[in-house]
Amino acid sequence: MRKLSAVVVFVLCALASSAAAEIPKAPVKVGVVLPTSGPIAYDGGLALNGIKMAVEEINAAGGIKGNRIEIYIEDSAGVPATAVAAMEKLVGMEKVVAVIGDFGSSCTLAMMDVARRAEVPLITPVSLAPKITEMGNIWMFRGCDNSGMIARAFTKWAVQEKKIDKWAYIAINTDYGRGSVEAFNEDLKKLGASVVFTEYFNQGETDYYPIVTKLSASDANGLCLFGETVDLSRVVAQYYEMGLEGKMLIMDPTSGTFNEKFIELAKESANGIVGASRFVASIPTPAAQKFAADYKGRYNLDPEKYAQAGYDCARMIAFAIEKADSLDTEAIRSALAGLRYEGPQGKAYFDEKNQLIIDEYIVAVKEGKLEVVAGPISAH
Repeated sequence: MRKLSAVVVFVLCALASSAAAEIPKAPVKVGVVLPTSGPIAYDGGLALNGIKMAVEEINAAGGIKGNRIEIYIEDSAGVPATAVAAMEKLVGMEKVVAVIGDFGSSCTLAMMDVARRAEVPLITPVSLAPKITEMGNIWMFRGCDNSGMIARAFTKWAVQEKKIDKWAYIAINTDYGRGSVEAFNEDLKKLGASVVFTEYFNQGETDYYPIVTKLSASDANGLCLFGETVDLSRVVAQYYEMGLEGKMLIMDPTSGTFNEKFIELAKESANGIVGASRFVASIPTPAAQKFAADYKGRYNLDPEKYAQAGYDCARMIAFAIEKADSLDTEAIRSALAGLRYEGPQGKAYFDEKNQLIIDEYIVAVKEGKLEVVAGPISAH
């Protein structure tokens, strides 16, 4: 049987699972909660693509010690109450041993208490709000960067290299958007830059002209966007429609626009957008290039960070279960906390708060393609 841990080195605490039974010869149940309907269904679907690809690869290689992984997928629709109901169903009815989810930070924050009460590991592949891993919940893991990490990597580059000293924000009015603005403000103060404009929008809005009109009266030389694919494509389109081209550098530090769908929607307006990302398909490493080729062969799309994070989170869960050699959720949690992982985005590990520590890349859209212009940059 081929080992799953060919690219993984585990440094583990002594597991409390010494008395736990070995994995029974039966499918290993893993839950997934992501938006597959609603305004961010496209983005959630990208993460789900990565999860499905990882699970199929693992099962084709013999599964976890001979046991296939079965994923149980629930649609949160990006609504916190729906995400909680989905989480309750997965841990209560389906008896999954771990859950991957959710996408939006507000949904993940709502699900965390269910994970704690049920004592089932929950790992988010996407949610960026820093407070997710600041609340002391040992059952909550973040399998990606957070807004604070991205801010540390991106603001220094933007201020020092691009001379962006007057910042404007247009951000989604969620825990992710508000948390990102707060995290970036802290770093901008340290760098001597100022914030001259801040406006929030609601998910799924279509009319951004009032916000862009107010923005046009500011003296910002950089516009920082926080949101997801469809919403931000509308913001950028209406920015250009109002004749603001060249007035300021458009920045998407959390890379919600760095995918083929956004470039298709925004067309030429996407060119010149810069941001930070833990992964794009053009990262020039063998692991990134293999993943990008395999993913494109499967989905006919270049992978971006949502697909990469879904893929890596599924593999991390599988590696932890294999190392624990048990379906005991405490043993799985302990194994996951001690993980040392290397995947398409590079080397990574969880810190004492279950926050994944990874590097960032500075990325720009050039002629409809995503190019790495700097990095890797330490975000720790």
